[in-house]
Amino acid sequence: MENQTTQEIKHLTDRITDVNKRINTIDGRVEKLDDKLDTVEEKFNERHIEMVKITTESIADSKASRESMKGLVKSLDNLVGEMKETNSFNSMRFEKVEDKITEVDNKVNDKALAINVGLEEKKMSKGLLGTILVAVISLVGVLAKVIAPLLVG
Repeated sequence: MENQTTQEIKHLTDRITDVNKRINTIDGRVEKLDDKLDTVEEKFNERHIEMVKITTESIADSKASRESMKGLVKSLDNLVGEMKETNSFNSMRFEKVEDKITEVDNKVNDKALAINVGLEEKKMSKGLLGTILVAVISLVGVLAKVIAPLLVG
């Protein structure tokens, strides 16, 4: 019986040794899984931190862009207002210039008409002088032919 107890003890010891080996193997695998899990967790944490950083920067950039756009819109509104004033002022100046040009154009046209009338009068005067001269010469000729023989003869 002693032999049997020894065998049972040996058998139990062998089984305990096998169980300890399995436990050690499982512990090794658990440690490897823990290491892998730690690596994955570190990567997740790094990515999470990076995502938080990117999101925060994006929000800040977006806010800055909105404020910049508001300033740009305000500047453009002011520029449009100034351009309207300038265009209105320039429009009034152009109207004055156009009125003066029209006035000068009318004066030039009136003077041109007066010059044309004066030239026509001069033409008529020259023609009239020519006619009068021909009439005087004709009259002298008639007097010479008609009255001279009566007086002389």
